[in-house]
Amino acid sequence: MVFRKISELLNLGKKRRLEEFKNVLRDMVAKGEITPEDRDVLSGLQKQLKLKNEDVKQASIEIFKEEVQKVIANENITLEEQIKLDNLKRILELNDEDIQEELETISEILILRDLEKGKLPEIPREQAEEYLILAPDEVCHCLVRASLLEAVRRRETGRYYGFSFRVARGVYFRTGRYTLPKVTEEVQKVDEGLLAVTNKRFIFIGDHRSIEVPLRSILSVELFQDSFSVHRKAKRKREYFVVDRPKLIAGILHAAARKALEKPTRRRRKPIPES
Repeated sequence: MVFRKISELLNLGKKRRLEEFKNVLRDMVAKGEITPEDRDVLSGLQKQLKLKNEDVKQASIEIFKEEVQKVIANENITLEEQIKLDNLKRILELNDEDIQEELETISEILILRDLEKGKLPEIPREQAEEYLILAPDEVCHCLVRASLLEAVRRRETGRYYGFSFRVARGVYFRTGRYTLPKVTEEVQKVDEGLLAVTNKRFIFIGDHRSIEVPLRSILSVELFQDSFSVHRKAKRKREYFVVDRPKLIAGILHAAARKALEKPTRRRRKPIPES
């Protein structure tokens, strides 16, 4: 491993000095383990480059983020890559809080992969029942904060622009132009609350409005950049839900609704007439 002269590094800005430290740390990490001797070298280099402990922690976080981006480039994670990332987290001495966003991204990809195989995540029952009343055979797959939005139509009346001239009694001549009536549609936030998906229902519990829909009544789920929409039976307007990680939540709802359709419906037995 080749180091620049410390005197040269000290003349660089903090950003460049931190990058030099990262390069050394990156080389050590590539071996799959950091030995006690390596840590002594890193500690000495940190002092010589006049870097704080927070700077070293930030360098470790950035290296982990770089590796995560490489792994998720194809939106898939193999078991070998999972083990590699777990090991990297350990040798960089990172906590879950340090890399929470990256761990959530990894978790999302793994759950989406399971959804393709028909396997849905499950929220612990005691946790779900803090917010929901569940049937004995009901399982909660998703429980998140959400904002409810709905499409609102606005109608603008036609307008006339110009002047009027009287040319005879009761007869006027107009100059100018007339704009036709226009109908526009915009999406507005109407409520905030808790969104849940179970193996039986799609639920939204808001401050002003609540929604409870049997999964069999859901006709489609459409994904947007920061939200998803739900189109259901007997409801003309679509409802839009803004959530963190909409791709994951929409995927869970779609998989749960599809699975519900696969189950045969129970038919009520007709009473046998008395003879």
